[in-house]
Amino acid sequence: MTIVSLARCENYDKDELRRVIEKSLANIGFDKSRFNGARVAVKPNLLTVAADDSGIITHPEFFRAVVRMVKDNGGIPLLVESPAVHSLARVIKKTGYDAVVQKEAISVADPSEVQTLHFKGAHRFKHIDISKAYFDADIILCLPKFKTHGITYITGAVKLLFGAMPGMEKSKMHLRLPDHGDFAEFLLDLYGAMTFGFDPPKPVVHLMDAILALEGEGPGQGGRPRQLNAVIAGMDGIAVDWTAARLAGLDIALAPTIVGGFERGYGAGLPEEIRIVGELMENLQIPDFVPATGNSLFANAFRWPLNTRTFKNLFVERPVPDPGICTGCGQCIKICPAGAIGQPKKAKSVPEYDYGICIRCYCCLEICPEGALHKKPGRLQRLLEIVG
Repeated sequence: MTIVSLARCENYDKDELRRVIEKSLANIGFDKSRFNGARVAVKPNLLTVAADDSGIITHPEFFRAVVRMVKDNGGIPLLVESPAVHSLARVIKKTGYDAVVQKEAISVADPSEVQTLHFKGAHRFKHIDISKAYFDADIILCLPKFKTHGITYITGAVKLLFGAMPGMEKSKMHLRLPDHGDFAEFLLDLYGAMTFGFDPPKPVVHLMDAILALEGEGPGQGGRPRQLNAVIAGMDGIAVDWTAARLAGLDIALAPTIVGGFERGYGAGLPEEIRIVGELMENLQIPDFVPATGNSLFANAFRWPLNTRTFKNLFVERPVPDPGICTGCGQCIKICPAGAIGQPKKAKSVPEYDYGICIRCYCCLEICPEGALHKKPGRLQRLLEIVG
């Protein structure tokens, strides 16, 4: 039986956070004394530069509460993260993390130092380069943010570990795996490697910040912050994600990392094998959490020849910049793994998209600091939605 802790927490008050986090660890049977003398890699979600209350990044006060707990119990915390486009130093400086890192004297791992993690149990990717800091750590503390996602339906404990890979290498994976199902399978290979690939295996604890979540066109600026008022904890990240998705009233069948995770048996193999302790699910569950639209029927379910310009433009949503919002920062150009986005052809216009080579990974939507991109349905897709 897999144990997941569900706790009510309605704000980021430091005392309340500390109490809830410690109670959550106790609920899952993790003794704080294990931090004594341990090197602890603390992995938040620092996708990009974003406001602390945007719902996009793990709240800095959540991070502060965790690192203080580690330090107070004799551990040595280390911030380990690799944002999508911006340097880690810039993201820290431009968010509330700067004050926390300085005040708490937290060391920050160099994202450019990598080492290969081998996992024979992977389905396809048995050798993955990740931050060397994970190899040097005794315990890994993952602090995912619960958000919707245009490709994986949700982003939580499993998707968080994508940030273990260095910077732009993540974008290259989208180019290698344009099929959303294949991408989810890769994420599960990575999750399996992080959970079982170290020799000996390291304790991996997931403490999810679902106090202020993100709904709609997540996981970036296109989404909307939404109170979920929960901290979810467990040693089984797939079960943690399942609990969060259930809490938000989302359709589990549309979350490939949860469905595939159950099938692989990395932890609980069925929802019935998950035991939730702490708060009752029905006391926190909400009925109208809004999912992203990226998991469309034609974008993911069918294996049509979407590598042609015609099929893509007819059946798959394409990212479209809004000239009234776009500031011309160029972050979408930098992150695009397919090289499908070019400089504006004239002053004050938006970047130019070549939809023939666009792989519909939606990295540009994810990273846009202004939320200036939206998905426009293909012509026949829109027609079928209307008649359907």
